[in-house]
Amino acid sequence: MPLQIRLSTRELFSLTGVLLLAFSASLGMPFNIDAIALSFGVTNTTAGLVASVEMAAIAAGNLTFARLATRLSAQHVYIAGVFSVVSLNLLSIIAPTTDWLLLCRAPAGFALGAVVATVMTTAGRSHRPESTFGVINSMVGVMGIFIAFVLPRALELHLFLPGITGWTEVDGLYLVYAMCSIFAFLFIPGTPRTAPVALTGDREERPKLMIGWLGLVGLGVIFLGHGTLALFIVKIGRAVPLMPEEIGYVFMAGSLVGVGLPLLAGYIGTRMNALAPLAMILLVVMVSANLLATADTPVKFFIMAPLFAILPVAIMPIFLGCLARVDPTGSLAGSHAAFVLIGGATAPFAGGALSDLGGFTLNGWFVIGCVLVGGMFIYPVIRRADSLRAR
Repeated sequence: MPLQIRLSTRELFSLTGVLLLAFSASLGMPFNIDAIALSFGVTNTTAGLVASVEMAAIAAGNLTFARLATRLSAQHVYIAGVFSVVSLNLLSIIAPTTDWLLLCRAPAGFALGAVVATVMTTAGRSHRPESTFGVINSMVGVMGIFIAFVLPRALELHLFLPGITGWTEVDGLYLVYAMCSIFAFLFIPGTPRTAPVALTGDREERPKLMIGWLGLVGLGVIFLGHGTLALFIVKIGRAVPLMPEEIGYVFMAGSLVGVGLPLLAGYIGTRMNALAPLAMILLVVMVSANLLATADTPVKFFIMAPLFAILPVAIMPIFLGCLARVDPTGSLAGSHAAFVLIGGATAPFAGGALSDLGGFTLNGWFVIGCVLVGGMFIYPVIRRADSLRAR
């Protein structure tokens, strides 16, 4: 198909590098929420609101650029987006209040959304999208290992950083994120230069695209539920109780599993229909949500936290492959981050409110409800993609 492109190993590696290094602040969001609450002396709900605003901004940037990505120079988007992310990560360090922090994180999120949309639209045009998304999500696991090891130690940087201004726990985190996003510039020259795509309004294509958009809504609902619990894993671990370094090791274990799981999912996605593996993953998400929400011993936390945290990564290669089959331009796949993050944007605030209201057990039941509802929404696009595969 003329819409499809063959990514070289170097191009795929460069795309992944730009995405993950720019995206580091979002990968560390559970630590961000905990650090904001400690640094500014605010409640879970207020700290979650800061995270919600940032995720909503990422979603807005993603939706804006998902269709523009096929018409603009990808490398120009990367340069402008990464420069904005670097600058605003640095400004976040000196934010004196949560209101000022909100003013920094919102535009940083929008710029990041533009980068994510452009990377994922390009990946969605790959000739083997399941494998491409499997590699990208596998590298999320690698980055997660780094984040989980570094961030617990970055929380202590304020004790050693010099200067007359009082440093706090969250400042060390944003310093790490700024350094990561600077390194993203090194990968931009290796990203692919793709030809523009003319998007049509063919009436025969509209029903397929509507099914795809419905599936994206369902994906957002699933991630809304998942985020209301996953973003508070650090707080659940503290209540067990565990030290931040010990919680970091749990995240590292989950990220290690997350390296191989997407590759396995991508392999399965290229060789069998999507319905059975996706249904199995969602069932395990619901079971692990309930067990994590009621975790009261280190052993239970050590098993359930990494399993629950990493399972959505296994969904993505298969589901994004379905979207790429329904829409070969990559526009639907490029838009997926917006829906994930619209759900994710609500999750910190909603999860904080739920935990303040009834403890994390309430969060666990909310996850189960969201997975059931979201599963009904994604079912039509999965069936459509499986039908296209059969042809």
